[in-house]
Amino acid sequence: MLTRDALIREYRARAGTLPALLILYGVLVGTLVATASTIV
Repeated sequence: MLTRDALIREYRARAGTLPALLILYGVLVGTLVATASTIV
């Protein structure tokens, strides 16, 4: 699991591609939610 510090490092490393990063994390979170709802 990513920690807050890791997220900050990722943000600083990819500050120029923030929209793409938000989309990526949105997809990851959506996948986690979909997997959790499938298991439950």
